Amino acid sequence: MIESHDYEVEVKNTGVKTGVLGASGDGLPSIEVASPPEFGGPAGVWSPEHLFVAALSVCLMTTFRAVAEASGLEVLDYADESSGHLQRGEDRRYSFDKVTLRPRVVIGDESKVERTLRLLQKAESACLISRSVSSEIVLEPLVEVRESSATAV
Repeated sequence: MIESHDYEVEVKNTGVKTGVLGASGDGLPSIEVASPPEFGGPAGVWSPEHLFVAALSVCLMTTFRAVAEASGLEVLDYADESSGHLQRGEDRRYSFDKVTLRPRVVIGDESKVERTLRLLQKAESACLISRSVSSEIVLEPLVEVRESSATAV
């Protein structure tokens, strides 16, 4: 395991409220970014606000999958529909006061539902992005059971 690592990104301004985000050092594809429409940006473009909520959602997924694998839990499917609540404070500045993560995990064994819920909770508390933000993180998990007829995803 690593002790520390630096993640480097580049942003190039392409318009008044638009740009391109990349991480060429890591070979990642560039994506178009902009202010969200609520702040005068164009629709249909990834905003910092979307990326913030996405970072929490992806971190939960990857941390949960690592915890599940280490625990020997077979996961048949995983999906998440998350939302972040942006609030204007008394100081007139905006911040995310709450992010709700709604992971839906599919497993093949009814007897492992409670274990899956515990592992989701463990993953959320271990997620480095969750631990790095001051927003309230709300976990609303759903565990479904279906017979495993195919290989786990």
